[in-house]
Amino acid sequence: MMKVNIPIQKEIIRYQEQLHLFRISIQHLPTNMPTDNVTRAWCRDVALKLAETQSLVDHVFKVKKLPYRKLAKQFLFRVSILKRHSNYILALFLLKHGDYQLLHKHLNHIL
Repeated sequence: MMKVNIPIQKEIIRYQEQLHLFRISIQHLPTNMPTDNVTRAWCRDVALKLAETQSLVDHVFKVKKLPYRKLAKQFLFRVSILKRHSNYILALFLLKHGDYQLLHKHLNHIL
């Protein structure tokens, strides 16, 4: 019989619910994930900068979208790339910003 980790299961459910508020499906995240390591690292950096800037955090939770122009202006990111990878960036941002310690620890080698 398989051993179930209840605390991490609860975190996954909370994370799924938060993703749903942003119209992101956890099942579709692997298909939205960039295949190139450089692009994945870039998306991770965008999510971290977003999580560290309170005005941008407030905007994301109010509008439920990435602030493309603000990110492009403040950090010199290209809007087209932000739009292409927006779901993946938002998913990383929510993981970093939320209280998902077990998930974050488990996924740390990937992120």
